[in-house]
Amino acid sequence: MALGDDKQKSKPSVLALIPVAVGLLLGGLMLPRQTPPGDVPLPVVDLVSLSRTEAADQALAERSTTERLPPDSRAAGEAIRVFNTYEAKDDTNASFTDARAAIDARVADAMQRDGVTAMVALRAVQLSRFLEEVRRFERTGEVSPELDALAGSFLTRMRVVGWLEGNELAMDEHVLRVAYKLKWNGTAGLEKLPELQVNLDELRELYTFYLSHPHAPETQRFTIESALRTARSQADCDALAEGQRMATEQWRADKIDKLAKIDPTYPAAYAKGIGEYRAGHYRASAQAFDQWLEAHPDGPYTLRARNFHRAALAMAEAL
Repeated sequence: MALGDDKQKSKPSVLALIPVAVGLLLGGLMLPRQTPPGDVPLPVVDLVSLSRTEAADQALAERSTTERLPPDSRAAGEAIRVFNTYEAKDDTNASFTDARAAIDARVADAMQRDGVTAMVALRAVQLSRFLEEVRRFERTGEVSPELDALAGSFLTRMRVVGWLEGNELAMDEHVLRVAYKLKWNGTAGLEKLPELQVNLDELRELYTFYLSHPHAPETQRFTIESALRTARSQADCDALAEGQRMATEQWRADKIDKLAKIDPTYPAAYAKGIGEYRAGHYRASAQAFDQWLEAHPDGPYTLRARNFHRAALAMAEAL
């Protein structure tokens, strides 16, 4: 046999090893590894549906500029404005209590005489004016009396939780719309009225913001920030910062629980595993990943869930 023939015969044997090597490499990649979780998944928003809702709100507001709301609905709107003005100034005297009672009475009258459609239109009008005043505030940094009358303590709460720095709000207009509608429903005492409920995609938009901008609960945030101002060592500062981080992650984990009850398409157990891990609750994290893997043995999150599960178990055993 010629030497050239030996070389020709050796080539197929080398080529035959390539699929084997690729299979071994892919198999190694598919094996579970101990990997700490990253960010939680965000809900998927139907932007077309969200745009339709926003356009409908804006159309209602514009129509009300040419077709005035009925007198009782306008009276309800004025009662809301008076109450918000007291709330914005943190003025909780007897007049504040009277203002709260006035809302209940005026809204009841408007519901009886004008119906729920007028209340939906009233909210749309005040929402549109609120957005205009927020844009003005972001341009000028000045809180107008009109913004107080429309927003009440909204900006104060945004600043307390860290979503307002200077005159820059962390919420974009899409999120502001949803947040304001929910606040308006609560102020008007109409949270349970079906026609005023925000829809699923609006809630997905709001929870996308929550999960992307978590904060420690307000009482804990205040306590930790006060302690940081008097901390005497770097070790004390580091411990307080870690406490704030853990409280923030627990707040986010609680939001994941609430989102799971709202959105059946959200990968709740998988997200809860990540949230509990980041909050330092490693056994709870492992249990959540167990739950996800039991229900989803295959799928886009499966390999990552296995990797995160191993990391959670390792951390739990190290405690």
